[in-house]
Amino acid sequence: MVIGSMSTDFVVTSEIIPAEGETVIGESFKTFFGGKGANQAIASCRAGVETFMLGAVGDDVFGQKIIQNLNDQGVNTEMMQVIENMESGSAHIQIKDGDNRIIVVPSSNYELSSERIKPYLDAMEKMDMLVLQNEIPYETIQFVIKKGAEMNVPVLLNPAPALTLTQTEIEKVDYLTPNDKEFAIMFPEQDLETVLAKYPNKLIVTLGDEGAIYHDGAKIVQIPARKVSSEKVVDTTGAGDTFNGYFAAAIVEGHSMIEAIQFANHAASLSIQAHGAQQGIPKRKDLE
Repeated sequence: MVIGSMSTDFVVTSEIIPAEGETVIGESFKTFFGGKGANQAIASCRAGVETFMLGAVGDDVFGQKIIQNLNDQGVNTEMMQVIENMESGSAHIQIKDGDNRIIVVPSSNYELSSERIKPYLDAMEKMDMLVLQNEIPYETIQFVIKKGAEMNVPVLLNPAPALTLTQTEIEKVDYLTPNDKEFAIMFPEQDLETVLAKYPNKLIVTLGDEGAIYHDGAKIVQIPARKVSSEKVVDTTGAGDTFNGYFAAAIVEGHSMIEAIQFANHAASLSIQAHGAQQGIPKRKDLE
């Protein structure tokens, strides 16, 4: 089960990122479905595992389309909530040469409180894994981490956007998957290898085109990324979400940490070769 955010992405591609007060001409404008929660749910679904989505949309046309899109992708939306008199979440993305800058407007995503989660605790207890991101209220994240530990259901937290967690929260999470920039915010002025050794088989740091790194309890292990030529890189927006969705699916299927990271790296390398956080997510057969 993915408990998290969903949005409509408004994407502008341009040769220039405007400076403050500057107006530039863009190359294209497109809308896509997004939100880290929805992206990761679709990724795990395309990886081949049954996936449930628990999140909140507004009572606007965007919310209706978000839920329909999840249904169309095979994600179970029975636990989705529609918040009255509230707009759905959105993300405003600028892309230049394949790299992105993103402004997220949470809206209904921030209405996903622990009180709205409580009616689904019985369903959560039956899940193989609970997957979280930081685009919903921190109080809700804390609640799910606590309940996951109490119910003995593994919890994966993708801490994006980055925030500082308590020691107790880190200990209760089974998998923590920041990228290198998020790691630096969460563990300021701390050496990567030292922190990895402190959280073996729990902390997996993604390194973009350098792959991912973790500690297996005995040593540091770095899994290289699959190389993609620069001319094939179109949009990196959904790479992290693809990694997390595929990683979660592989762990649920019983694969080892190394196998799960290799699987996720492969999927992420394919995702950056198409526009859109969700459009680029490959299907499992694409990896074969």
